[in-house]
Amino acid sequence: MRARRGAVIAALALVAFWATPPAAAEAAEPGERARYRVSYGPAHLADLALEVGCGEEERRGRLFARSRGMASQVHPFRVQLDTVTRVGEGAVRAQTFIEEDGVPRRYRSQFAAEPRVRTEWEFRGVTRREQALLPGRGHDLLSWMLALRERVGRGEALETRQRFVVWDGWKLVYLDAIPAEVEERWTPLGSVRAQRFVLRRTYLSHGAEQVARPSGQGAEELGAIWMELSERALPVEMAFLAPIGRVRIALQAHQAGGCE
Repeated sequence: MRARRGAVIAALALVAFWATPPAAAEAAEPGERARYRVSYGPAHLADLALEVGCGEEERRGRLFARSRGMASQVHPFRVQLDTVTRVGEGAVRAQTFIEEDGVPRRYRSQFAAEPRVRTEWEFRGVTRREQALLPGRGHDLLSWMLALRERVGRGEALETRQRFVVWDGWKLVYLDAIPAEVEERWTPLGSVRAQRFVLRRTYLSHGAEQVARPSGQGAEELGAIWMELSERALPVEMAFLAPIGRVRIALQAHQAGGCE
């Protein structure tokens, strides 16, 4: 049962959104906000919120998820992702906060252009620090999605695999977004024309002075994300494959205020 719970939380963290734990990170500047519902079949598992602030060279994003309904009774959790990105590049710094059954853990990462990442990890009163070389400009669990949005919003012809080097504070992966069909997706905001991207993950072996390389496990399919084909490139739906089945994340509301 715990493995199944963990799979759901990992899926939330990967897109991995409004109440924020104290001292989490700098708040996002006023900007865009969106709300999502997480469900497994008819069951309401969690509510998510996404905030994206504005800046000329750097932008802040925040993604927060909180368990709801039966999930709160069986296995309450909160997941929060904070990121600072450099426009057109990767992450600058990031923080992942996960609380399960009242037990928190936190990862703080600093990304360098070399590319390299330094991370501080806190869990059950223990603090650890590590660093790793990256095979390319690094992203955190949220910044890769913001980067994909930028590309779609610019109207780029994304006909080939979009690859991101993603560090979650613990594991390093290639995250591939593979363009698929264009579909009409219904949302509470109306019908939206969206590009579906199939998501695949490849784990990488890494170390402080070791060039990262595929671990040999092969690519693992995670699910898909639908990005609106417009300048705002809003993520309208996500679906993740977990041991319990297909977990769906669907847009419920959106407040404009995007970055110029």
